[in-house]
Amino acid sequence: MHKSVRSSLGKQLWVFLAVLACPAAARSQVIAKVNDDINFRFGAQLQTWAEWTQDPNSEGYSQNLYIRRIRFATLATIGPKLTIFYQTDNPNVGNSGVTGAKNINTGFLTQDAFAEWKLFGDKLMLDGGLFYVPQSRNVLTSTTGVLSLVGGNFVQQQNAVTGSSTGRDWGFGLKGYLIDDHLEYRAGVFSGQRQGTTPEEPPLGPAAGSRNSYRAAGRLQYEFFDTEKGYTYVGTNRGTRKIFAIGGWGDFQGDYRAYGADVATDFPVVKSDAVTFEADYIWYDGGTQFQQIVNGIPVSLLPRQSTFFTAAGYYFDAIKFQPFLRYERLDFRDDALASREQQRYGGGFNWYIFGQNLKISVAYERIVPKIKPTTALIKDTNHLVVQLQAYYF
Repeated sequence: MHKSVRSSLGKQLWVFLAVLACPAAARSQVIAKVNDDINFRFGAQLQTWAEWTQDPNSEGYSQNLYIRRIRFATLATIGPKLTIFYQTDNPNVGNSGVTGAKNINTGFLTQDAFAEWKLFGDKLMLDGGLFYVPQSRNVLTSTTGVLSLVGGNFVQQQNAVTGSSTGRDWGFGLKGYLIDDHLEYRAGVFSGQRQGTTPEEPPLGPAAGSRNSYRAAGRLQYEFFDTEKGYTYVGTNRGTRKIFAIGGWGDFQGDYRAYGADVATDFPVVKSDAVTFEADYIWYDGGTQFQQIVNGIPVSLLPRQSTFFTAAGYYFDAIKFQPFLRYERLDFRDDALASREQQRYGGGFNWYIFGQNLKISVAYERIVPKIKPTTALIKDTNHLVVQLQAYYF
C-alpha cells in the first residue's frame, strides 16, 4: 500500500475513534477516500441492555445485563453505479437468558453483505448477496431508529423454517423508485429452505438435496409526502420529515405463503414536536413446505396464523423526549393451538441525548397468553428493558 494511502487511512481511523468517544463529533461522516471514484464509509452500533423477564412458574424475575448488539459496518462506493455494504454483529453477548448459562463467546457473524448496481439510476437497481427479504415495514426498519425499542415479537415467524438470518436471506433482488420516488418496489429470488436428501430404491444412493424451488418475495410501498430511499426505513424522524406510507408484500416458496400490509406516518406537529404511528398485519401459511413427521403424522412447523402489531409515539422536541405505546397479538387458525396465542401490551420512552447517536430507551410489556400453562403459577407476566444506544454511521 502506498505510504500516502496508509497515512490517510491512519488519520481516518483516529477520526473514527474520536467520533465514537465524542457524540458531538457525529455531525460529520468518517470517510476514507482512495480517489475521486472510490471511498469507504465506516460506522458502529452498540446497544447495552438491562433486562428483567418474569417467570410464570415461580413469579420471580430473570435478570440480565448484556450487549444486545455490537455492529460494525462499511459502505464502499465504487464509481457512480456500484456500492458494497458489509455489516457484522455479535448479538446477545453476556446474556444468560432464563437458563443461567451466560453467553460469553458468540463470535461475530455476517449480518449483511451485498453489492448494489444501479442499472438505471435509482429507478432500477440490482442487489446480490445477503440482505433483507422484501417483507413488512416492521422488519425493514433499522434497529438504530425503532420507535418502541425493538420490532414486533411475531413479525418473523417464517425466519427459522426458511433458513433466514434475522430477516435476511441469500439471493438476488431488484429495487427501484418510480413516480418521482414516491413508489418503491423490491423483488427478489432467495435461497430459502434447502430440502435434504431423499432415499432411492437400492442399489441407487440417496438423491441429492437442495433440488427444491427457490424462495420469491416482493414489496410495494407508496409515499404520499416525503420519500424514503435506502436499504432500511427509519422508525421515527422526530419531526424532521413528513412521512405517510402504505405498503404491501408477499413471500412464497413451494406451497408456503406469507403476506401482509402496513401503514406508517411520522409527522411534525406543533412547533418541532412530532407524532409517529405504525401498524402491520401479517398472515402465515407454511403449507406442506415446512413440516416434520411425528409418530407417522405430518406436523406443520409453520401452522396458519396471523399477527398484528401497532405502535404510536409523541416526540417533545424541547426536552428530546418521546413516550410511546405498543400492542401486538398472535392468533392461530387451528383451535388446537390456542395455547400458543397471546397478546402483548406495552409502553415506554426514548430520551435522545444526542439524537440516535446517543439515547436511552425504556420499554415495558405485559405478556398475556390466552391459556395459562398447567405448570405455571401465574398466567400473565411482565418484561422490562432499559437500553443505552451509541451509534454512528
